Amino acid sequence: MKEKTVLLPEQRELIALAQRLELDGVVDELYEQFGSPEMYTDMTFEDKLKRCLESHEEHVAHKRFNKLFRNSRVRKRIYLKQFAPDPSRGFESTMLLKLKDCDYINKGINIVISGASGTGKTALACAAAVEAMSKGYSVMFYRFNDFMTMVNSKDGPSFIRFRDRIKNIDLIVFDDWGLSKIPDNIVCALNEIAECRYGIGSTIITSQLGKNSLKKVIDPSPIRDALADRLMRDSDMEITLKGASWRGTNEEIKGEQND
Repeated sequence: MKEKTVLLPEQRELIALAQRLELDGVVDELYEQFGSPEMYTDMTFEDKLKRCLESHEEHVAHKRFNKLFRNSRVRKRIYLKQFAPDPSRGFESTMLLKLKDCDYINKGINIVISGASGTGKTALACAAAVEAMSKGYSVMFYRFNDFMTMVNSKDGPSFIRFRDRIKNIDLIVFDDWGLSKIPDNIVCALNEIAECRYGIGSTIITSQLGKNSLKKVIDPSPIRDALADRLMRDSDMEITLKGASWRGTNEEIKGEQND
């Protein structure tokens, strides 16, 4: 940030101290206060100090969010504020509020976002993920077919390392579940991941299948039932989006590309 005025030696010393302590938000606010003193003449010392601390708090939160976003694999930065409740499309205000407060993550509640192609399932899942990261929750986003390819490429030890790496992720998003049949080895891998994450975090699944039909792409087996008991419970939440496709329309929800 450019200095607007010549700083006094004691002001430079204070800024240098904040820089050594890596209090970047405080540094920015000090430059602002020292550079435009006329704006702060009516403020008490306590008010000025509070602004410094709040500036640093915002800086830390922004830095944390950017790190979480880079690691999340979320492709686009989409925000829940871009969505408005619309009962005709199956999106109630109560659903929006639950996604905003993120308490479902604390409670380990999973969410299935179902609906026809183009109704905004992936966009809503991305927005929920971004909202969670803005509140400090860790997120991993996988297109489900890419997830299956990745799991297939891992041998036993590397899969265990992968499982242990993601078991403490607060929110995992599986996008486009059910585009193809899920083979037994993927079901076993998913069940291991779901078991070690049970009660720790939440999973969002987007699919053209409804919650009660997610098992249809898995051959009947005890493992299928065990997986369903962890990911597709009656107590879990379902959002069923309706209406015509948004793709290519003015209503399509778009976000910033993750570079």
